Amino acid sequence: MIAEMFAKHIFKGSRCAVIALTFLCGLSRLFGAAPTLTHVFPAGGQRGTKVVVTCAGTFTWPVQVWAPGVEAVPSKASGKLEITIPADLAADRIWIRLYNSEGASAAAPFLIGSLKEVTEQEPNDTLREAQAIGEPNHTINGVLSKAGDVDCFSVQLKAGQTLVAAIDANTRLGSPMDAILQVVSLSGTVLAENHDDLLLDPRLAYTAPKDGSYIVRLFAFPASPDTSIRFSGGPDYIYRLTLTTGPFITHAVPLSAPMSNPGSVEVQGWNIPPKTKLPVRAFGSAGPGTFPEFEATPDLRIPPDAKLGIAFGPQFAGAARIRLVSSLVTARAPADAPSPQTLTLPTSVTGRLRNRRQIDEFQLPLKKGQPIVVSVEANSLYFPVDPVVKLVDPDGKPVANVDDTGPSKDVALTYPPARDGTFRLLVTDRYGRGGERSWYLLTARPEEPDFELSVGSDAIVVSPGKPTELAVKIQRRTGPAGSVGPVTIQPVGLPPGVTAPAVTSEPTGPTASTVTLKFTASGAAFSGAIKIVGQSSKPKDFQRFARTPPKLGVAFESIWLTAVEKK
Repeated sequence: MIAEMFAKHIFKGSRCAVIALTFLCGLSRLFGAAPTLTHVFPAGGQRGTKVVVTCAGTFTWPVQVWAPGVEAVPSKASGKLEITIPADLAADRIWIRLYNSEGASAAAPFLIGSLKEVTEQEPNDTLREAQAIGEPNHTINGVLSKAGDVDCFSVQLKAGQTLVAAIDANTRLGSPMDAILQVVSLSGTVLAENHDDLLLDPRLAYTAPKDGSYIVRLFAFPASPDTSIRFSGGPDYIYRLTLTTGPFITHAVPLSAPMSNPGSVEVQGWNIPPKTKLPVRAFGSAGPGTFPEFEATPDLRIPPDAKLGIAFGPQFAGAARIRLVSSLVTARAPADAPSPQTLTLPTSVTGRLRNRRQIDEFQLPLKKGQPIVVSVEANSLYFPVDPVVKLVDPDGKPVANVDDTGPSKDVALTYPPARDGTFRLLVTDRYGRGGERSWYLLTARPEEPDFELSVGSDAIVVSPGKPTELAVKIQRRTGPAGSVGPVTIQPVGLPPGVTAPAVTSEPTGPTASTVTLKFTASGAAFSGAIKIVGQSSKPKDFQRFARTPPKLGVAFESIWLTAVEKK
């Protein structure tokens, strides 16, 4: 109304009034639109602290915030959130979403650490301008804010100390950068360098030969290569750089644990004494709410009831993710076993290719007509292994030889044995690589009838009088008992006034692979998370939740519903 009065006053009696009204009414609609959120800065925080972050995106302040696991409150300053992180938060990443009465933003990642945090300060482009960190046991929140930006940090090391420098940027934050990380002497000599370790994100360890000051320097190229030949940057080139001479966790062994009693695992990485163990906590168990994060690897046939655990400690940088499984027996492949390890299905085995061109061999006693599922994960778990799996029958004839499965470098295969007998399962690396970090997770289990649901969006908006459709895809798995029967699909957690009748996916026909849910709203306002559940009674009673499109390696089992108030 104010915009209309302003335009009429300024442009009264002219055709410009029409143009102004159109423009300003458009602005009015913009200001009433759903918020967007590209990232927050700093992009993480220390357990047991309160962090003030700045939201990047478009929004009318204040907004409402969804951030399960932490307390996130909009401050009076536009775009600022006050985030309180529990001291015992069992997570290494949570997700933040802004929302209002018109809709919700995409969820943005926020990393959780154990070390003290500092913020990068410019200018720090040159060795002389390097930001002094002093004792290197901090996580630095920074941004390569413009093309050509270089960030330098000065640390003090004693002879024999091992400095661990690790960047989180592209892999877990989605920053569009391919970073380069260096340790440099005061005279400019590069002493250590890494390009890619955690996928595109570099990590390195450097042992100081003498007491003194050392420079940690980083710069980046675009994650999606272009024609420019220069260092890249921008406001979304955010990163977290951990610098520590203390223990830094990269992973734990074994890579999986029983869901009923996870126990403790041996954490591994840098500056960690051998046989150091930490307890495994269910992901999100320490904070309010739940964490909707699941591994987005449907093609690898991970058991549908598998969950996530985490091993961490207040004195440790980094953390280890552990696969929690309900029915699988978790074992560790013995080193230098004199004979192949016999696997009793179902089972989960942590293995390592210690040497170049190493081939790990397992024995699988199988029954005719009882299909099995075998998966080998490494690359998706951030290990430098490109696994290849071969299955050999009792006569020595190869019956399966799988390299990559779908878009993944990891492997999954399903095989229906044509005879009883002991089969050989061989695991190696495509390029013959091996070493200290060449770990993999082997899962072998009987194939059972099952199904998976997926949706193409993580948020929908329903307006009064305007039904909203949501397509749900169904992928059926077959097993010895036959295929999955009819699946009834419906949303759960709908508020009063919003309806979406259940639909049925039949085993054959047009609904076998896709069904459509139709949401209608009576006019009552609502914003919140709901789930889409599928239930089947053949060959047994079980249910599965629809998962959203993968984002940074994970998917959610909930979608955000906005019901617009009738006006």
